[in-house]
Order: sequence, then C-alpha cells, then structure tokens
Amino acid sequence: MGKRDKQIIKGITAELKVQLEMAQNPDLLVFTPLLGLGLVDIVTLNRKTGEYKSYDVKARSYRKSDYTTKDGHHKNTIGMLINRPRSDEQKKLGVEIVYPKETKKRGN
Repeated sequence: MGKRDKQIIKGITAELKVQLEMAQNPDLLVFTPLLGLGLVDIVTLNRKTGEYKSYDVKARSYRKSDYTTKDGHHKNTIGMLINRPRSDEQKKLGVEIVYPKETKKRGN
C-alpha cells in the first residue's frame, strides 16, 4: 500500500470517528456530503437550537523532525501537532476544523 493510500485511509478513519462522536449527542443530526467532495466534511443541525454548523475533519499528524528556519534558527518541533489551517473559502463560510478525540497515547 502506497503513502497516498495510507493518507486517504487515515482521513476517512478520522471522519468516521468524528461522525461517531457527534452522533452520540441526541440533539445533533449529522450529515455528510455526497461522495465526500467539497469544502465541508460534516454538517450538523442541533434539533433544540436549530443551529447549523459545518466542519472540515483533519487527521492528527505530528512532526517527526525539528525545523530550522532559513536564517538558521533551530526550532524544537518533534512531536508537535501539525497545524491544518482553513482555506479562505472555509473562513468565509464559517467552517470549523475538527480533529477526532485521541483514544490512546501516541507511540502505543
């Protein structure tokens, strides 16, 4: 299995975990886009408040090495969560980035 395949599986797994977490809230209806395409991975409707929210699910990835800037400054980044920012369109639409809850310690 190639690296790209592993990344796709990791992303799909993250989406399913978040869907399961959200579905446990009896007030939320959880929707997903057809064929998984678009700027949004999950839309929720709160049945009590009527509030709609949209989410882009990201799998957790951690830095495997330190970073040195172009001017030679060394940053200790091993083990830090890699930030996944929203696109300009997602910001405009109010899409939130969400990660699945961690169920075990990293490295196990």
